[in-house]
Amino acid sequence: MKKDKELINASFEEANDGKAFTHIDKSSLPVFREEDYSIGRGDDRYGLIERLRSIAFPSLPAECRIDNNYSGILATDLFSLNSLLGSMIESKVVSFLNSHRHLWDEGPWKDCHFIRSNESFPDVRLVKVTDTKQIVLGIELKSWFILSKEGEPSFRYRTASEACGKGDLLCIVPWYLSDAVCGNPVLSSPWIYSAKAAAEATKRHWVYLRQTDTPLSLTQRGLEVPDGIKPYMENARDKTNYKPLQDGGNNFGRLARTGIMDEFVNETLQTDILGIPANNWRLFLKAHTDAGTLSNIQKKIVQITKIPNSEKFSSIINELKDYIEELPQI
Repeated sequence: MKKDKELINASFEEANDGKAFTHIDKSSLPVFREEDYSIGRGDDRYGLIERLRSIAFPSLPAECRIDNNYSGILATDLFSLNSLLGSMIESKVVSFLNSHRHLWDEGPWKDCHFIRSNESFPDVRLVKVTDTKQIVLGIELKSWFILSKEGEPSFRYRTASEACGKGDLLCIVPWYLSDAVCGNPVLSSPWIYSAKAAAEATKRHWVYLRQTDTPLSLTQRGLEVPDGIKPYMENARDKTNYKPLQDGGNNFGRLARTGIMDEFVNETLQTDILGIPANNWRLFLKAHTDAGTLSNIQKKIVQITKIPNSEKFSSIINELKDYIEELPQI
């Protein structure tokens, strides 16, 4: 019989004093607030950022149309769509921002526009038209195909807090195909968050909140910060990332595991696609991809639909069948 591994609890103070632990007492941690890592009202960019967050990006589902039509895709290949179409969708979002200036610019930024560069962080920047090195703010843009197997944005956000300006944003744009397995890409309501706060949340989760199989001290849970790191470094994405001291499973950077986007993920998975919640489509497709035999697929689908698989349920079904057979034929 396998012996359960011993769990070692620690408070925030004990962890900082060097105690090795497998899990932390969450109630002892300082309160985490996004606004502590964002610009305040005194910053000239405050109104711009608020319009981007509350008007421009929320307008994407209604205003940003993508005419590309996709068909003939094997259902079991749908999970790879984000790697194929993600870059195109992100480019469409940047074009949308530049063509819908009235949603975010009330005049002060008329000599600026958004440009995209995959090689740098953030990959979208609002810059001066006459001098692209004059950067107003950055947006790290990510797309999320909501029928993807993981059921959450699975990208790794490894960016160090030191590489983020306080005005920078992280934006995740969910999307799906209009006819579930074919059709036009349709955008759903995005998630917008301070890029710096997201980096801090990732660090906080990795160092303190992550539960481990064996006790680890903060030194062992630590992250290295690259030398010379600063916001808006050119063509240096690999030089803006934290480097975990120990990460055998390559799990560092899974932003969805921090909990800061739980509500967004849950709401997005309920998106209506042809009258069926997106998560039901996802689970159905996943069942056919993961389960090799017909029997296993049927078991998976039973789990999806939450039909009770028990002797009592089978007995009720058999009684209903007997009752139906005894009904007079019409």
